[in-house]
Amino acid sequence: MRYTIFLILLLYSLFAQAQKEGQALVDSEVSVLSKAPNDSMRARICNKVCIYYQDVNTDSALKYADMGMALASRMNWTRGIAVFNINYANIFTTRGQLDSALNRHRKALDLFIKINDSFNIAASNNNLGTIAKAKSDFVAAARYFMNTLEIGKARKDNFLIGLGAENLGLVYRYQEDYAKGLDYARQSVAAYTLSYRLDTLSDNQDHLPGPLGIIGDIYLHLHKDDSAIYYYRKALALTRVSGNKLKEATILNSIAEYYSGRQDYPNAIKYGLEAKKIWDVTGPSSEDAINTMGILGYYYLQLAKQAPDGREKLLQQATAYLEEAVQKSGTKSIKTAQSEFQASLAEAYALSGNYKDAYLNYKSYQEIKDSVYSQENKNKIAAAMSKLELDKKNTEIALNKATITNQHREELFLTIGLILLAVIGGLLYRQSLIRKRNNTTLLVLNNELDEANKVKAKFFGILSHDLRSPIANLINFLQLQKRRPGLLSEEQITLREKKITDSASLLLETMEAMLLWSKGQMEHFKPSLSVVPVENLFAYLRKNFPDTDQIVLSFSAADNLDLRTDEHYLQTIMYNLTANATKALRQKTGGQITWKAWREQSDVFLSISDNGPGASDEQLKALYDESVPSGARTGLGLHIIRDLAKAIGCMVTYNPGNSGGAEFVLRMPVKRGL
Repeated sequence: MRYTIFLILLLYSLFAQAQKEGQALVDSEVSVLSKAPNDSMRARICNKVCIYYQDVNTDSALKYADMGMALASRMNWTRGIAVFNINYANIFTTRGQLDSALNRHRKALDLFIKINDSFNIAASNNNLGTIAKAKSDFVAAARYFMNTLEIGKARKDNFLIGLGAENLGLVYRYQEDYAKGLDYARQSVAAYTLSYRLDTLSDNQDHLPGPLGIIGDIYLHLHKDDSAIYYYRKALALTRVSGNKLKEATILNSIAEYYSGRQDYPNAIKYGLEAKKIWDVTGPSSEDAINTMGILGYYYLQLAKQAPDGREKLLQQATAYLEEAVQKSGTKSIKTAQSEFQASLAEAYALSGNYKDAYLNYKSYQEIKDSVYSQENKNKIAAAMSKLELDKKNTEIALNKATITNQHREELFLTIGLILLAVIGGLLYRQSLIRKRNNTTLLVLNNELDEANKVKAKFFGILSHDLRSPIANLINFLQLQKRRPGLLSEEQITLREKKITDSASLLLETMEAMLLWSKGQMEHFKPSLSVVPVENLFAYLRKNFPDTDQIVLSFSAADNLDLRTDEHYLQTIMYNLTANATKALRQKTGGQITWKAWREQSDVFLSISDNGPGASDEQLKALYDESVPSGARTGLGLHIIRDLAKAIGCMVTYNPGNSGGAEFVLRMPVKRGL
């Protein structure tokens, strides 16, 4: 049987928890107590000394606990006060005053809750569970150990997870629920294996023997002896590596129980006595020491039943161990161990012939067993665990609801954010469109400005081209009249004056044509359409280009031929074509210029032909290519013809003559209109 009680001291606190290193160390600490620089240091020293004396001399331990509590209270040091409450609880546990120990652990728990120290809240729950288990209150013990486990999971602290799971495994092992016991013990092994905490008093090798021993115990009760001894030996090796004598003694007791199960009582007694040697040094009045004493009595009893020759001596040894174990477990209110020992003691008394005491001890054993291991008690544990699980589920549901609420809130914020982004995007897009439209407008204005500059350049070029010649003629006549006034006769002078007058009139009409063309280059200026008789156009040319000795103009048109166009635009085109033909025939005798007009289907055609030298492709380039630059002396008439013809929808083509000369044909779309 295994009667180990797990009791955790405060592993995390502001105090350094010292290992028992002998009276010399304690004496050195006490010697510097009065010389400590402040109350905080003195309180720490009191704590170390108190821990040492808890299993050696409880009176001395109580003395330093009182001293440390006074110092902590004077400093109003909440954590220090909690630690010394735990020291009081450990002292009362050693003395077997479990109710007083329980009260002190509750005070410590309240203080740790006050300062929100989650680790020590878990440790205090474990301490309370240990006391409850010692009092055989397995319902309360299971609740406290489950609290330790849940806090460990919340903190992701593998040490606390291992501790809570280990003690829950022990509770279920006592209640003979071996499936759950194994499950929790294995959880503990896994957590301790992951745990290696430099800020604790021991590493995972020091913790692992506990759950490994529980697994061995369960396999032993399931009659899987090979598995049981495997885990016992593994746990024993770890205790010897870590130097933990207390857990080594506990595992030695378990190995002794293994041999007891195989009815090898000499080996069982051997391992039991090894464990007793350790308890005699580390804590002869501790609960584990009492358990060892009781199981040794049980082993001697069984050996006495196997060896009839030495029965009396063996029964005396068994009775002595069992009586002391029953007395001490009763004093400490360890009901589970007390009942087990009383059952063995009743048997020993019966074998010795003391039937009265045998009956009384067996009766007490039955009463305790019924109260501790009853089905009602098991149901209470199950109900308590179910309530813990239900509370856990309710907490999870509440957390899920809070999470969903937060998610909805986040979705709302994201939706609002997306709407704002869409609005901003829309505003930016609208701004981009406005900017694009403004840029387009600016580009149009720039193009119009460029066109205006081109119009201005063309306008001044035309003035230079078409106004220069008449003015030059007038200047020449005036200079000739001034220099040689008698050179001309009266008749010649009269004729010359008439020509000058006609030339001035022609110049005026030319200027009007130039202004008309320049006006046509302006924005929104369009031709004014009307029905124009062809004869009117020919009359305009006869007036402006009378026959001379060198050049004869002739006109040919069908009767009553007319067309729909802008009369002034077409007159200017015809004027410039005639002027160009006149210039081409200036050096030729017998020059002929012929204008014709005819209709073909729906169109009216006008043509001008001459017997001059003709025109080259380079000279005609300005008639078809708008990119050709205009100049003051070359090709300006063709620029005028090209632009005005385009404005009224007139098509101008050039045909070279067969034997010299040139022909320009104007095609006017009469019925299509403009």
